[in-house]
Amino acid sequence: QEEQEWKQLQEEQQKEEQQKQTRREQRREQLKMLREQREQEELRQFQEEEQERLKQEQEKQQSKEKRKDELRRRREQQEQEELESFQKEQEQLQLSTEEKQRRIASRRDELRRKKEQQEQQEQEEYFREQQQLEQERERRRELKRQRLAEIATERARKEE
Repeated sequence: QEEQEWKQLQEEQQKEEQQKQTRREQRREQLKMLREQREQEELRQFQEEEQERLKQEQEKQQSKEKRKDELRRRREQQEQEELESFQKEQEQLQLSTEEKQRRIASRRDELRRKKEQQEQQEQEEYFREQQQLEQERERRRELKRQRLAEIATERARKEE
């Protein structure tokens, strides 16, 4: 009878140990699943933020382009008005044809030089802005790479 009790006790302990083991495995699986869900959520959130930043960057760029076009249009209109005004003044002064032509050509050259100088400045400003945008994009790409590497490292560490 003692042997039977001993056997029964061993069986109960074995059963209990198996139940503990099963519970540990279930808990480990639950934790793994929760960790994966959290990582997926972090990644999704990171991607959404990145998408929003890109959208804002595009809007900013479009706004700059629009402003640049508006300034160019105004400048051209102003130059045209200045030229017309100058031509009217010359006609009113009734200068000789030769003198009129010389002054008009001189004024045109002055306006052309002014326009070229302004265009050169705009091109330089545009180039600087493009460089800044590219640097910002590169910085964001690097941050994204770092974050993805952190997530992968964290996942690998947790799976160990």
